[in-house]
Amino acid sequence: MLYSLLLKLLYPTSIALVLLLASAALRKWKTASRGCFWAAVAVLLLCGNGWVVKYSTRYLERLYPPLASEPSTLNSQPPLADCILVLGGGTVAKIPPRPTVEVAEAGDRVLYAAYLFRNGKAPRILCTAGIATGGFGPRPEAEDMAELLDNLGVPNSAIVKETAARNTHEHGSNLHLMLQELGVKRVLLVTSALHMPRSMGVFKRSCPEIEFIPAPTDFRVVDLEPPWYRQIVNLIPTPSTYVQFSETMHEYLGMAYYRLRGWI
Repeated sequence: MLYSLLLKLLYPTSIALVLLLASAALRKWKTASRGCFWAAVAVLLLCGNGWVVKYSTRYLERLYPPLASEPSTLNSQPPLADCILVLGGGTVAKIPPRPTVEVAEAGDRVLYAAYLFRNGKAPRILCTAGIATGGFGPRPEAEDMAELLDNLGVPNSAIVKETAARNTHEHGSNLHLMLQELGVKRVLLVTSALHMPRSMGVFKRSCPEIEFIPAPTDFRVVDLEPPWYRQIVNLIPTPSTYVQFSETMHEYLGMAYYRLRGWI
């Protein structure tokens, strides 16, 4: 809970707000007040710059290539792994007036896991996610993921659930014993490309005797470059740019924190 709160305080909009409040509080000291004000403007301009966001995001997303870039491996038989492990964060709970479980921004995780299963890459899918940090939610997200997989045609007999993990570190620590009990030796790890470096670090540390094959999805930066004159608009901050910057910084800060804790 404290970790998530501290991360939110380091988001660009939060930093800019603190600086603006400091500017107002220091109005009797004009130099300090102006310094805080222009620092807030600089934070908003820098963190809202589309090029900064693009290349900082792209770096993390390209650390692990997609399976599709290795066709000889993707099409191999027998199955690539004993299990497809899909991490939570991609579904929205079935709370009225929603008629069913819906996909969130990272919903590609569940969709890609179903795709890999239908293409015979592993005989089962393991969904891992509890109720989000803060304890709010009608049921663990792994239940929602399983329902969505069922809607996508994956049989219940092929779905395994872990419903206690609330974050990436707990995914690794909670699943170690479960994977051993299931006799799993090789795992296709499915999560967002941006989240994959931290996830791989956690699982390699928590489950050293199990081989994890990265299967990233939900790529935010693609290999399609618009003409240079259309990229000038990247200088203009937009709400979506701030969101992406915050998510990317969440991963950089998360990896630094996890290294300090010895979790990766």
